[in-house]
Amino acid sequence: MRIVKFFATHEEQIAILQERGLVVADEVAAKRILSRENYYALIDGYKEPFLEKDERLNPYQIEQYTAGTEFSHIYALYRFDRELRMLLLNELLKFEKNIKSKIAYRFSEKFREQDSFLEPAHYSPDSQHFHERDRIVSTLANLIKSHKKRDRVRYPAIRDFFDKHRNVPLWVLANFLSLGQITNFYTVIDEELRERIARDFAEEYSEEYSGIRLKAKEIDAILKVAFPYRNKSAHEEVLYRYRLSHPVELGGLEQSLGMAKGSLSNGTVCSMVTLLKLVLAKDEYDVFSIELERLLGELESAIMEPAYEKIMKDMGYKE
Repeated sequence: MRIVKFFATHEEQIAILQERGLVVADEVAAKRILSRENYYALIDGYKEPFLEKDERLNPYQIEQYTAGTEFSHIYALYRFDRELRMLLLNELLKFEKNIKSKIAYRFSEKFREQDSFLEPAHYSPDSQHFHERDRIVSTLANLIKSHKKRDRVRYPAIRDFFDKHRNVPLWVLANFLSLGQITNFYTVIDEELRERIARDFAEEYSEEYSGIRLKAKEIDAILKVAFPYRNKSAHEEVLYRYRLSHPVELGGLEQSLGMAKGSLSNGTVCSMVTLLKLVLAKDEYDVFSIELERLLGELESAIMEPAYEKIMKDMGYKE
């Protein structure tokens, strides 16, 4: 039999939660929060670590909250995840800017003639990349064409640059590519360029930490982890328990960093946090780490220990 969920008032929503064992100490405050945040986004998105899974205490496995769980605990996790999204998004945008800069610089250094990025021969000769290569070239060509429009221009900065210089180079256009597009761009350039860019990241890391080698395939893997985190962080999705549906190969990096095998490949929050260390400036990463520790400390003090342990495991810190 199909179960239909009917509309429930805020008062009825609170009553349902109380029937399931959730403590609502301040119903007025809870109603105010539900009116702002939405029951589905708050409760359905963040209830999991607080549900009773022990068959001895919940033999029929109905939805029941662990004894002592409060409405404020779920709301604390909700607020933590929101701040985590904002924190990660800020650092991922820095990584996005970094890789765009490196790709534009190295490509333009190798192919110096005007509009060299529109020449298919300047990309990988591997036929499996031809379709994506043509899409990238088409995207760049369309960005250049956009300067001809005088009204409703999507990117006025491109038109202004062309009007001033009569040319739009790759280091300008790269700023208007999405992370997905720049990821594909990195995939379809020739292997020599890909490895040179990987070395750029490795050299920066080695200067600030200790020596490390990075291969182009490892940059591919980092991008495969970063791309969904970038999107989820920007679109208000539950983030703390996210992990890749298909693990990536990062065994070489795990070994270089002295980490257990498989600790990075699942693409957990812990994986993403660790990988950011490879692609951010040390001072930026240090500030990021301090802020993340503050968020985790606030969450730990706001909820019960068993729930916190589950959350840390979901984030990949217990693997």
